[in-house]
Amino acid sequence: MVRIILGGAAGAIIGGLIGYFTKCAGGGGCPMMGNPVGGVLFGAIIGILFATSFQPRQPAFTPSKNVADIGDRAGFEEMLKSNPVVLADFYADWCGPCRRLKPAVHELADEYAGRVAVAAVNVDRNREIAEQLGVSGIPDVRIFKNGTQVHQVVGLSAKGKYAGLLDSVLASQ
Repeated sequence: MVRIILGGAAGAIIGGLIGYFTKCAGGGGCPMMGNPVGGVLFGAIIGILFATSFQPRQPAFTPSKNVADIGDRAGFEEMLKSNPVVLADFYADWCGPCRRLKPAVHELADEYAGRVAVAAVNVDRNREIAEQLGVSGIPDVRIFKNGTQVHQVVGLSAKGKYAGLLDSVLASQ
């Protein structure tokens, strides 16, 4: 809101000065910029549009220590064997929806620490795992119970959807 007010004020000042110091050529007129009042209005509108055109940067998230970056098939299989419930996030670094999902996956890893193991599987570096499981679209989040896949969500979904699925799996233990 402050950004909008400052943008409008700066635009109004600049527009007013332009309107005050400029003269219109010809006899008819420049209704917006040929006088200070028109300049203030026009400048304020342009200033507000300019101020709202830039989005603030999203705060960086802190990666969780509870997310295991899977490096190979053996590591993934070992994770499935050693943990009763595993959430596996299949992603790629170049995938925009995957990057948007990453903070939610890391938050879930912290919220469910000790009850759910969370694996991050880069499909570009782990093609064998992706092919074996038939990963065809990313992001692809799968939940395994006792080594068997019980849920799959392909595409970007809200964090609450994954939490609900994890809660249902944990309740059935």
